[in-house]
Amino acid sequence: MLSSEAITRQVDVVAHDLAALIELLHGDSSDTVGPVSDVVAAVESMGRLADCARVRVLAPLVNDPMLGEHLGYPSATAALASLAHISERSARARLTIAGAVSAGRTITGAALPATCPAVSAALDAGGLGLDAATLITTELASIAGRAPADVLDIAETVMVGLATGLTPNGQAKAAAVSVDFLAGEIRQVTAAADPDGARPREERAIRRREFRLGTADDDGLIPASGRLLPEIGVLLAGLLEAHRRSPRFVDHSVLNADDLGLSTDPRTPGQRRHDALGEILIAASAADGAPRLDGQAVTVLVTVTAADLANDAGLESDGIGTMAGSPFPVSRCTVERFIDAGGYRAVTTDENGAVTAISSPQRCFTPMQRLGMVARDGAGCSTPGCTSPHYTLQAHHVIPDRDGGPTALDNGLLLCFWHHQQVDTGPWEYRMVAGLPQVRGPGIPDWTRTRTPLARIA
Repeated sequence: MLSSEAITRQVDVVAHDLAALIELLHGDSSDTVGPVSDVVAAVESMGRLADCARVRVLAPLVNDPMLGEHLGYPSATAALASLAHISERSARARLTIAGAVSAGRTITGAALPATCPAVSAALDAGGLGLDAATLITTELASIAGRAPADVLDIAETVMVGLATGLTPNGQAKAAAVSVDFLAGEIRQVTAAADPDGARPREERAIRRREFRLGTADDDGLIPASGRLLPEIGVLLAGLLEAHRRSPRFVDHSVLNADDLGLSTDPRTPGQRRHDALGEILIAASAADGAPRLDGQAVTVLVTVTAADLANDAGLESDGIGTMAGSPFPVSRCTVERFIDAGGYRAVTTDENGAVTAISSPQRCFTPMQRLGMVARDGAGCSTPGCTSPHYTLQAHHVIPDRDGGPTALDNGLLLCFWHHQQVDTGPWEYRMVAGLPQVRGPGIPDWTRTRTPLARIA
């Protein structure tokens, strides 16, 4: 066994070489694809060898569970985290790998082979880094008590081959892949090697599935969390991605697609997913066969007094309404939007609280009027470049109801959830001319017809 002095001297030699390498990298200005890829691969192969050294040095800690306490720490994990200046999570992962690749000894002193010899050899050869080694050892440990030893050996060999792109005899088989991509393939190997099959995992998932809505915060935002079954999570992710990727149908005979300002969407990816989820829920609540609540399709109820709604002197930001299920006041702008929108109902009351109207026909566009807007303007949001489908849209009074605008086809157009929220603040503006909607905004400084119906194009 090498002395600590010999190991320290060798570390000093390696550190000197690394310092020279770092100096070279500081002076390297290569920016072409070939040199960059070659240099990254070479430096990373050196990093994997350093990872192996980090793991090999931990053999005493995993072979002697009391060594951490002897060093003055409550556990081996705490000792490593402190000595190496890393997080306990990283320390725990390194110790797990070290336990799988280090030779041990029985209480009689007899040598024990490493639990994962293929991982051990790949680490020594610089073919595996810590991330891939952690993934493989964790997956093997999950079935170690159920699968026979020979099946575990085969599974380990296959996993290491997938991670390194090498055959067991060291021949190149395929290009190595990222650990993110590798995870899915390795889990397929684990499922194949598990004698109990996938069913126990699925049963655990069914028991653990959940979805929660939390208490609204100071801004009225309601946190949501939980764990979705794979088929539900994949379906939701697909729907959100479909909304994001929806093709854009632009009438080039009227609008110049290069001038639409389509890349100016200020929303973050998370905000876009939120708005897509809102459109999905609105469409689902209105679908045929959807569960009903209080005898009708699920609806958001907003209550406002008729006097406050009719008071033109009130500020747009005044909280004049309340939403059932939420303790926060609702502004005039939001009340007016709810009056327009499908999936929402405004309940007006007198000053004593008696209900005077529930989204009267004069305030809400009928289903036939919505169909007329679809036929007139095309099956999409009236904002140029927006791809939200018609069944998720909300009908909007171009001249607001509070200003005497009629609930009529020649005063209505369809907007998506996001653009309906922005109708009073811009950047898009809408108007009706001779019963047809026009729009102006980013890239379209002049009033322009929103869409040309397919019949007219034909």
